[in-house]
Amino acid sequence: MLVYDPKKIIALRKAKDWKQAELARRSGLSQPSVWALEHRRTILVKFETLEAIAGALGVQLGDILAIKPKGKRGEGWEEEIKSIYDALDDDGKATLIAVAQTLLNKKRR
Repeated sequence: MLVYDPKKIIALRKAKDWKQAELARRSGLSQPSVWALEHRRTILVKFETLEAIAGALGVQLGDILAIKPKGKRGEGWEEEIKSIYDALDDDGKATLIAVAQTLLNKKRR
């Protein structure tokens, strides 16, 4: 599960003067799914879902995440990732590892 910021999604959508239905259409999601994301009603958000939202909005995935690097070139990420990892249960840890592996595989392509 990625920690995203629904306020960022809303702001980016509104900056484009889009309704939720337009973001849904462009991202391939349903309008109720976009509403649920924007109102944090979705408990487990898939990496692919957030990637689709970011792509539709024309931004990088990191632009809609709640966690940003501290300092230059991601300085401090290791500590932040470790603290998040340590707070997760076994399922959450497995999900975090799967997301990291997906990102690595995409980078290698």
